[in-house]
Amino acid sequence: MKNRINFAAAIIILLVAIAVVAAVGLDLAAGETQEETVPRLLAEYESGDRQFREVQIGNRIVYYHQRMIGSATVEKDFVVYHFDKNSEELIARNIHWREDLPEQLPQTMITKEEAEFLVEGEVQFSRLCYISPESDVYPVEPTPQNPCWIVRSINNGNLIVTVVDAVSGRIPGNGVPPPFTAFSMSGPCYFEPCDWSWDSWYENAEYWFDAMGYSTEGLLWPEHAQIQHHIESYETALIYEIAHSGSLSTRFASGCIDGNFRQYTYASDIEAWITGYPKVPFAFLASCYSMCDTSYGNLSHAFRKGSTERTVTVGYCDMSLDYCWDCWNYSLDFQDMMFSYMNEGMSVKEAFDIASATYPTCAGNGCILFAGDDDLAVFPIAFRESPPCGDADGSGEIDIDDVVYLIAYIFSGGPGPVLHYCVGDANGSGGHMPVDIDDVVYLIGYIFSGSPPPVTDCCEY
Repeated sequence: MKNRINFAAAIIILLVAIAVVAAVGLDLAAGETQEETVPRLLAEYESGDRQFREVQIGNRIVYYHQRMIGSATVEKDFVVYHFDKNSEELIARNIHWREDLPEQLPQTMITKEEAEFLVEGEVQFSRLCYISPESDVYPVEPTPQNPCWIVRSINNGNLIVTVVDAVSGRIPGNGVPPPFTAFSMSGPCYFEPCDWSWDSWYENAEYWFDAMGYSTEGLLWPEHAQIQHHIESYETALIYEIAHSGSLSTRFASGCIDGNFRQYTYASDIEAWITGYPKVPFAFLASCYSMCDTSYGNLSHAFRKGSTERTVTVGYCDMSLDYCWDCWNYSLDFQDMMFSYMNEGMSVKEAFDIASATYPTCAGNGCILFAGDDDLAVFPIAFRESPPCGDADGSGEIDIDDVVYLIAYIFSGGPGPVLHYCVGDANGSGGHMPVDIDDVVYLIGYIFSGSPPPVTDCCEY
């Protein structure tokens, strides 16, 4: 009799909670229909002449200022404000600002045309830039104190980045080109003969994948068989590639044939290899055009097997073009930040959004894109056995709090079950959206009336 009373009380609690949560949800929905005005969110914090660009990313409004001295970009110097989209409260402020730079450009400098005359190959475009001592893209030592012309050119089919001192006209070195022509793995930067690789980028991915608890193989100019080994796999969960792609989303130049010629890995290769094997949970596709098209026949679609559940691709689009050049300067910082938050347990999308908000020159221009499951988290292995099925809030125990948590998730758009929504699939129903009111009733029966415990195989990792 006592169990029946408890169960009846639990049902009453459930109905009341549903009513309250639904009412709150209606109020929220009504609020969203009201006309919103754009507030001057920066007025309290900025009073100078800085020009800010506004970008909305997830639940954040981001204002971004790239430092300029005259017409010269100051690499890695910026001011970024993050505001909560709903409360309009300041969430974060990121400032990187060198104090050793002049307020104006030197009076005497060589012209863009004079700088372009000094480089080899056919010039694509040029930019005036103060190079950061922390630069990943322009590893020139010592760091030039003068502004420099950054000249991009194509010479014998290779992308060349030449640094020209804008005052002296001297060439102190070269920059690292983005993956232009179209795992952690890197393809060659140059061909005929093959040379160079994006060491900092693919080694950064290897470092973070290891930190997340995965035994990672770092590959330089891999052969097809080496890539195929990781695609035809039940164990490989994370893949990173950085390589040339040409202006296509269907391939990347992964290896080198006979020490000279590029060997492409195509989306059709991935599709053939992955047949009979699970989709890749996470792939970072850092070839210039890899994410521009995510439809059938392209790399993103192939790695995900066309799915948007429990699989994610992140990667570049148009990274070799002029308007993405500023993003390329921050590309290593972007992935480092995203991987660090993934390592803390955030979903890939949450980590991607924070990195995008911090480096909005990438997100605002669509130079780094996301496709797949918004809720997928690539947790460190140490956490992958926890929480148990039904422990929706991740507390380590299955109790009434999990019931309330699931009700809020189902009826009012509250946060999804921790790790992945399938953790809330207490009755093991599976399917496209496995968490529903049946799971709430199942948990109530378990908690209050001694019904069977939640299943033990709600999620497949």
